[in-house]
This record gives sequence, structure tokens and C-alpha cells, in this order.
Amino acid sequence: MIFKKNFYFCLAFTTALMGCSSVDDNSPTTAEDSTIEQAENLPTHTLEYVRNVEGIEEYMLSNGLKVLLFKDDSQPKTMVNITYKVGSVHEKYGETGMAHLLEHMLFKGSTNYVEIDKEFKQRGMAANANTWYDRTSYFESFEASEDSLHWALGMEADRMVNATFTEEQLKSEMTVVRNEMERNENSPSRILMARLASVANLWHNYANSTIGARSDVENFPFPKLREFYHSHYRVDNATLIVAGRFDSDKTKHRIEQTFGAIDQPQKPVEKLYTREPTQDGERVVNLRRTGDVPFLGLYYHGPSGLDPDAAPLQVLQVILADGSRGRIKKDLVDKDLTSGGTQVSFFLKEGTQILFLAQGEKGQNIDELKPLENALIRLAENIGNKPITEEEVEFAKALLAKQVEQEMRNATGVGMALAEYIAKGDYRYMFYFRDLVEQVTVEQVQMVAEKYLISSNRTLGRFLPTQNPKRAQIAKVPVASEILGDYVGRDAVTAGEVYDNSVENIKARLYTETWPEGTKVSIYPKKLRGEEVLIKMYFPTANEEALNGHAIAMGFIGGQIKAGNENYSKSEIADRLDQLKSSLSFGSNAIGEFSIDIKTDVTNMPAVIDYMGELLAAPTFPAKELNIAKKGMIAGLNQQRTEPGTVALNSYRETLFDYPTGHPKAYMDTDTQIEAIKALDSVKLEALYNEFFAINNGHVAVVGNVDSKAVSEHLQAVLNPYTSEIEYQYIPINLRDKQGLMVSSETPDKANASVYMINPVMIKSTDDDYPALFIANSIFGGDAFTSRIGARIRVKEGYSYSVGSGLQASTKDDTGVFYATAISAPENMDNVLKAYQEEIDKVNTEGFSDEEVQRAIDGYISSRKRQWASDAYVAGILIDATEEERDLSYYEERVEDYKTLTTEQVNAAFKKYIGSQKSNVFKAGDFNKLTK
Repeated sequence: MIFKKNFYFCLAFTTALMGCSSVDDNSPTTAEDSTIEQAENLPTHTLEYVRNVEGIEEYMLSNGLKVLLFKDDSQPKTMVNITYKVGSVHEKYGETGMAHLLEHMLFKGSTNYVEIDKEFKQRGMAANANTWYDRTSYFESFEASEDSLHWALGMEADRMVNATFTEEQLKSEMTVVRNEMERNENSPSRILMARLASVANLWHNYANSTIGARSDVENFPFPKLREFYHSHYRVDNATLIVAGRFDSDKTKHRIEQTFGAIDQPQKPVEKLYTREPTQDGERVVNLRRTGDVPFLGLYYHGPSGLDPDAAPLQVLQVILADGSRGRIKKDLVDKDLTSGGTQVSFFLKEGTQILFLAQGEKGQNIDELKPLENALIRLAENIGNKPITEEEVEFAKALLAKQVEQEMRNATGVGMALAEYIAKGDYRYMFYFRDLVEQVTVEQVQMVAEKYLISSNRTLGRFLPTQNPKRAQIAKVPVASEILGDYVGRDAVTAGEVYDNSVENIKARLYTETWPEGTKVSIYPKKLRGEEVLIKMYFPTANEEALNGHAIAMGFIGGQIKAGNENYSKSEIADRLDQLKSSLSFGSNAIGEFSIDIKTDVTNMPAVIDYMGELLAAPTFPAKELNIAKKGMIAGLNQQRTEPGTVALNSYRETLFDYPTGHPKAYMDTDTQIEAIKALDSVKLEALYNEFFAINNGHVAVVGNVDSKAVSEHLQAVLNPYTSEIEYQYIPINLRDKQGLMVSSETPDKANASVYMINPVMIKSTDDDYPALFIANSIFGGDAFTSRIGARIRVKEGYSYSVGSGLQASTKDDTGVFYATAISAPENMDNVLKAYQEEIDKVNTEGFSDEEVQRAIDGYISSRKRQWASDAYVAGILIDATEEERDLSYYEERVEDYKTLTTEQVNAAFKKYIGSQKSNVFKAGDFNKLTK
């Protein structure tokens, strides 16, 4: 997988819905035991303590491996992350994409760990990897277990030096990576960013996309990949991180047994020496491809992420890109020049990529885009004429401080975040950079804006559907160790209590109450890391008749509550939440369901609850902000018109949804949705909010170190004004009972195609057959690698990068949905469908094995334990329990239903609900080109 950054404003990235479940394999002890025996017979390198940085214990193995141990016993979760300082920047001529492809190959197993994907599933591990310019990271997250931790450490040590991937496996995986390339080529913003980087960088490998050139990926010799592996996968080029709950002494001993058995290579790691010369003039790239919405992009070179200028550049990014207060919003979005834009900076070791993106309107040509282009350049390069203010710097620093503080509450999340700083040279820079940001001044931000955002340092990019020599001198890349010296950071974040989320433990503390208004409250007192408090609220309202014709409007209400009201502007609301170091979100949907989520701490919780009440009391849905949201939604819909995945899903909805026009769940085509959005106004949203928002049938869950009675009383006092006389009635699913349909849609000039196989199934999640069907789906398509269709279509045939199946069922609907999905090149789609049907036929004829079933059950149970270790997940469970009027014991009893499943039951469920049906196929792609 290629590493991707999240933007403050999401422009055009889409993800495929995938099912997840369990897999097969037998007892995991064999490979582990053999490795331990071998390790214990070898002389080991020993760990030496180095320092403690804000709770992170740093050690160094005498063979050069850096080890970071970050304990947090408050949740029964453990994360293992090993980060290698190798990425696409280390690839030589003809080797582009090699680091990313090698990441894929390391999941093919090693000498002592042959089928690691099956082990991941059996152990319920969330495991993955990603590659970027300067590093590659592998990580496993799992329920705290000495056995699983020892296995993960042994596996990572073994595949560091003993990966067994073959030339035949490489040939198969090449086609998978090609399909990943094709998927990325469907995204205009991704392609534009790649083109900007390639044009802006003449010599440095930051010019190359991490996924590489198709010709390189398809043609480089197998021995070169093995050579690349042995050159970069080594103890002195890696940092091992273990975070969460674990026994420190046993873990250190295990690390010495496994990684300590590996010798440091005699040849030193090869150092990079190419530097990008100072850009000497404006560059332009025009990208002309099929699409609907044009995009503009600007790229500026910045200094190393270790340079002192990086901190003010980070502050500048927030000042420009913040969705509530940023200059892009005020100068471009509010003035109707664009419906969406952002500025993001990638602070890399060898230089910073400073990027601006903005989207135009459907149908605009290059001349019609000129006003937006001029305004975007003016916003970036004329900061000298509109100086940065103290207020802007303060809100940006407050937002960044809040984000860091929230991140530090999650030990495993910190463990993942460290990878980017390891790539720069030293993990401690994460904390040091935080310190630098806090010290940033207005003058520094103004200086970096005028230093780097200049015309001679600019590359302009345009995605079009269908001369001052002033230079930006980039300073020498600093050395992290010289900057940091003996720096050890601050005191560690307050630890949470060691109290596992078992049903027994939760019930022992659980406080429940039903308010006179009808709201059911569940409060689970527990001290979380950083004194965090989580509050989830769910308020289903109204009925099919009352909501008729209001689907689009209802979907807008929740997102607009924070857009402003009689007392606060959108900017002021964002400021206040930053000051409270808290997150507060409102949601709503077409079927009348409202949600409120709060993430705060014990100190700020009362103020946040009061502020929530202020926002709920007087939302005015300001016309200016509503129009911005409408334009953004319309632009997104237009962009998706030719996206194969969206087109295929829409054909399913149009074909199988069985609701009358106006029904809250009825299918609406893109044009109908756009017309409904255009018709929205503030008066209508305010009227619908006042009519429907009510807590009569609500559910509230709180997890944190709180006084249960006091919190309940506080929430009730704030929410009790909101009741309604409108009767609440659940709105059921209604699908046409069809089989064997083939619906094919054309998306011209799209390199990638998508397909969904979707059939209604008559089952509830409470039915006796449901556990067996769940496990059957898990084995059949619950994993892209080890499931039946994953192993066949992705691993063996190499037709698809993304393939899987899923099962949707509820307690209230008689009808559920079984679906499978895949992406592929259009020319491979028939092969995908053929292989899919052959796998169904094979299960119908031969069934699943006892071994597959048991591993799937074991994986489900382990995954469930990992989910319950999350306090946020438990908050959702508490709401589910009150909504379904369940005692928490139900969830333990349901696990027993899975444990007692037989292979016969699982096979029978597959045949009854899946194998007996003719699949409805909904596909979209450029299939006409195959006949030309």
C-alpha cells in the first residue's frame, strides 16, 4: 500500500467498501517455537538503555537496531511497528516502484513464517504496511497477548533477513500493483499531485511517484529486487517500536532472542547525495484527461523537515487551509471562486513539498479557470501585501496543540506517527517539532511565506477535463542528532487505569438511567489515558411519512450546526473548541437520525457540554456557509459521474431499491440530487431542524473518569428542551428480489473498472443462521489475501488489487445484503467474474474444510477482543445495547454461538444464502475500448 496524507479538505479521494473477517490456518506455535529454539542457540546482541523521552524507553541493540518501547497498560492492545529507512527515494534508475513492490512481497512469508497472512487473521491482528518517499513501515495491532507479541517479533525479525518471495510470486504481484496504478489513475487530484512533483523536481527522486513507472515495475529483473531487499532490510537501517500493553522484561528478552540473533552487515548503509538545485523559473504542467471537474495545483519547494523553517511553515499551512478560519476559505471559497481548496505541506527529510489545490466548476475551460488561477497564486505569493496576523498564528498554534495532545492520548497511535520522524533521522524530532511550533512567531511565519512562496519557485498544474529571477535558496539538510543533543521532551501523558473492557467489568461499573423525555443513558466510569472522556449520542426521529421528500435536506442539517448561529460564527466556534482542546461533531441523515460525538477531557467536559447546548439552541444555518457546502457537494457529485465504483454502486441502487419517489431511502440519480441541493435554503433547514430534532427515542453513552449521576444530570439539563410529538417509526429496508442480473455501465477513458455482485438475503443478525453465514462470508471473501476469492483473484491470478465480500444484516429488517466487489483493468473483468463464480461453485461442491472454519472462528473471537479493547467501540456497544434493549451479557452469549459452530452449519449457510443464488452483477468501466 502506498502511504497517503489526509488533507484538511478532502478533494477527490475515494475508497472502496470492503468486508473484513477471519481466515484460516492452524496453531501458530510451530513456526514461533522453531525460531525461538534457533535464536536461543545463537549468540545474541544485547540491548542497551539509551534514554526515556516522554514515556518512550529507547534502547539500542549492539547490532545497530534501535528499539522504542512505549507502554500503556490502560487498554489491552499492543502494536508492533518496524520502520525501515528505505522508500522510493532510494530507488535507482530503472528501479522505480521497487520499494513499494518489495513491501507487497514481504507478505509472501519467510523461512520460519510461511503463511503470515493466515496467521494475522487467525490471531485477529490488524496488520498492514505502507511505503513512502523515505521509509517503509510494517505494523501489527492486536489484543494484548504475550504469545501474539512474541510471534509478531519473531516474524518481523525473520522476514527482515529470510523473506522467501519467488520470481513466480513477483510476476503475479506485478499485475496486482499494475491494477493499483490503474485505480490511482482514476483520481484527477492524485494524478495532478504526481505530475506537479515530477515537473517541480528535475533530479531528486521526490519527483517519482512511490508506486513507480509501469515499465520499471513490469520489467526489472528479479535478482535486482532481492539485491534491493538485502541492501536495505537490515538491523542498522531499522527502528522497532512496541506500544501498548506488554511485559517490558519479557519483550526485551524476546527482542534479544530474535533481532539480537541478526548480525550487522559489514558494508555500511549507502547514503544519498543528490540534492535538487534551486528552481530558476516558473513551470507549468497541463493534465488533460476524461473527467468532470477541473483542478488547479501549485507546488513550491521548501526546506528539509528538520530545518528551523519547517515549524513556521506548519503554522502557515493551518492559517491557509483551516476549513473554518483559513485564508483559502475566506479569499477563495467565501468569494465563490472555488467550492473547495486546501494547502498541505509534506515535511520530508530532504525537502518540503508545499502544495495548494483548488477545484473549479464543471465545464470550465482553461480561460474560464483564469480568475481562480490568478486568485490562488495571489493568495500564495502576495502574503507580503496581506501580512500574517497575531490572531491567525494563535488559532493555528492552538489547533496544532490540540491535535498533538489528542494524539498523545493514544499510545499505539503515537507508535505509528513516529515513523515519519524516524524517516527524518530521529523519532525525538516529533516532540522537538511540537516545541518549535509552540514558539513560532508572526514574524517567522511571514518570513517563510515570503522566502518560499515566490514565482520562481512555483510549479503550476492544471487538470483540464477533456519573470523575476528571485530564487528560494534551500538550506543544507540538518543532522537530527546535532539538533537534538540530549533532548528528552516533557513528562509523559497521564496514564489510564488498567481495567479491561470485559462484559463483567463494564457491568460492575455501569450506570444506567432513562430520562423522563425517553432518552436511555449508559455511563461507564473509567480513567482513560490523558483523562479523556468520550460521549456518543444517537437520536432517531420521525417516520417515513413525515420525512417524505426531505432526504437531501435532512442529510445537510447535522453538518451545518457548527456553521454558525445567532451568537457565534463558524470561525468562533472552531476557536472555542480549540481552546477547550475538544472535538464536537454533529451528524444527520436522510432517515431522520441525528448523532452527536464529543471527545474531550475531564477538565473541559462541563464547558463542552454547555457549549454543545449553546450550538443546539439557536442554529441559523447561515446562507453563506450553506451555499459553500452546497457547491462542494455538487462538485463532488459531478466528479463522481464517471468514477467506475460510484457508477456501479448507483446502478445497483437504481435496479434493486424498491421505494417510491420521495421516500427517505429512495434512489436519486445525480441530476435529481443536484437539483434538490440547489433548492435548499437556510429557512428550510431551520424549519426541519426545529421540527425533527428530538431526544424522545435517544441513546447516550459516556466513557471516562466521570461522576455518572452528575454527567447524566448535566446532559439532561442541556438536552431536555428538545422533544417532539412526531411518532418515531423505524424505516425498513426494501429491496427487489432479483437474481442473475447483468448491468454494465460505460465510463470512457478510465483505466480501472469496478464490479459489485449484490444479492438480497433473507436473514437478520439475530437469526440462528447468522453466525454460520458470517463465518462463511469471512472464509469466502473477508480478506483480500487469504479468503477464497482473495487468494484466487488477487494472489494467484493477480487480476485485482482490491477484492472481497461482505454481509450486511440488522435486528430489525428481514432482508439483509450479501455483496462482493473487485477492481481490475477492463480487459480482466471477465476473468474476475469467471474466477468468482468458479469459487462459488467450488464451495457448493466441496464446502469449506474443518481447518478453515476453526481458523475463521478463532480469528473472529480474537478480532472481537481487539475491538472491545477500544473505549470508543465500547461506547458504541452501550448505545447498541440500549437501542436493542439488550443486557450486555448478550454479547458474551453470542460469542458462544460462534464457538460451537460446526463445519456442516457453515457450509449449509453458504449454500442456502449465497451458493443457491445467481449473482446480480453491476459493473462499470471502459469496456467499449476492448471492441475497437
